Amino acid sequence: MSLLFNILPDSLDEKLETDHLILRPYQEGDENDFMRVLQENSHTLYPAFSGRIARVKALEDARIQMQQLRTDWDNRKTFDFGVWAKADNNYLGDIALKNVDHKIPKAEIGLYFSGWPETKELVQEALQSIIRFAFDALHLNKVYIRCTTNNKFYGELALENGFVEEGTLRSDFRGLDSNELHDLTYFGMTRKDFESIRQQHSTELV
Repeated sequence: MSLLFNILPDSLDEKLETDHLILRPYQEGDENDFMRVLQENSHTLYPAFSGRIARVKALEDARIQMQQLRTDWDNRKTFDFGVWAKADNNYLGDIALKNVDHKIPKAEIGLYFSGWPETKELVQEALQSIIRFAFDALHLNKVYIRCTTNNKFYGELALENGFVEEGTLRSDFRGLDSNELHDLTYFGMTRKDFESIRQQHSTELV
């Protein structure tokens, strides 16, 4: 059993709602949307999500992938949310807490969305929601985002939302089907950072 069970409450709210979005684990019936967004955005998902792209070539692959994500959720290994717009129930993308380090505890935020940069404000809304989930529901002490040059716009988004650039590891990542090595830039947010931002927002509202 995952050690993360030891620090989590007995139950978790799996469905997160914001002003404009619904975030929830994948379920049967989502496979068409899941595969469509992967295929339509494969150029921006490389190399970070090259493994997922390689695994999902048909609807049955998508179903299997979503079943695995559900299993990983139940085992507290990965918390993967599909993101839908409230207005029209349009599937926008995926955001997850993964690579959980139980000792700290901390986790990596992985995300991809269609329609960038037009959907930037919605992506930001999803990011802020998953950050609150990480610190308030999972009681993590740190979250981080890793970016290659291909998805550096997510790094810029991280900075705009209170993350701190922590440095770049050179030639530190290789995609599933490539020999090319990529630099990885890390952006982190600690619990202290999170509480400071929350306090600042509370003060601004007074």
